[in-house]
This record gives sequence, structure tokens and C-alpha cells, in this order.
Amino acid sequence: MIFPQLQIAHMKPRLPIIQGGMGIKVSLSGLASAVANAGGIGTISGTGISIEEMKAHIRRARELTKGVGYIGVNVLFAMSDFAQKIKAAMEEKVDFIVSGAGISRDMYTWGREYNVPVISIVSSAKLAKLCERLGAAAVVVEGSEAGGHLGTDRPLFEILPEVVEAVDIPVIAAGGILTGEDINRALKLGAAGVQ
Repeated sequence: MIFPQLQIAHMKPRLPIIQGGMGIKVSLSGLASAVANAGGIGTISGTGISIEEMKAHIRRARELTKGVGYIGVNVLFAMSDFAQKIKAAMEEKVDFIVSGAGISRDMYTWGREYNVPVISIVSSAKLAKLCERLGAAAVVVEGSEAGGHLGTDRPLFEILPEVVEAVDIPVIAAGGILTGEDINRALKLGAAGVQ
């Protein structure tokens, strides 16, 4: 299978695959750097770790990728230290921030200030359009099959075409992507990549 070239802001990974930011110490520097080294986009989860631990994992991932590959941080809006974590990650010069479990208009402003693209997790075309208008570099659309903090009971492949049609930024399909056939189906429906 020949994959399309995914581009989100400055990021152009070899594979159109973004690793999900699984919380509570699952997605840390080891996993994120392995994904980045394999040609995808690695994500460190900011959930369940302190700001200092997160910064250490960002630095470690940079060492493990030797500065090549893309590393970002997933920071959930519902976290009590949301603003501090996003700003700390941006100060560490991550390649991107991905955020869900609510929305903050401020995160897009901070992204512009630090020159760090912000990717929003959405579950509807309406929210995707709002995120694009606020400055999202891309959206991750999750259906009911995804883990984490969802706002829908609709399946991914029902929502995906609506989101693709609604926005002019890259759309990443997430939730229930288990096989090559799932990747192919998501790409045929207009996704720029998968998580």
C-alpha cells in the first residue's frame, strides 16, 4: 500500500500514523520515540505524571530519536494543571500539542505564541469547524470505539466523512483502527492519517 503524505504544520512523517497519547504512564518517552523512529508521530501523555516528569520524558524522547522524528504531548483539558502542562511542553519545544476532553480557546493562542501546532480531538463536524476557526492545525476525530474521553456514541466511520467535509485542515481518524484494512478505509474516506 502506498500511503499519502501526511503534513501537519511543519511535520511530514514517513508514515501517516500518529500514536495515541494513552494516559497513566503508558505513552511515555520509550513508546513515543519508538513510533517516531519508525516513521510515525510519537505522543507522550501528560496524564498521571508531574510537569517535571513530562519535561524529562520530552528530553529523553529527543535523545532516543536523536532529534529526528516528531514528538508531541497529549494534555487533556479536564486536567487541573492543563495550562501549566501545555506551556511547559511548549517551552520544551515539542513538535505539537494534542488536546481533548474539552476545549480551551487559550491553547491556540499559546500555540501561536510558542509556534507549536495544536491538534484538537473532536467527535463531531461542528466541534471540528470550531477548532479549525480557533486555529487548530489538525483534528483527531474519535468515534465511540476510541478509548479515553469521548463525546459521542457514534462510530468513527459514520462521523469521519462529516468531519472531512466540514474542515480544510488534516483529519486524523482514531478509534477502532486495528488492521491495514481499517487504515485503508479511513484514508479512502478522506482521512489524512490515522491514530
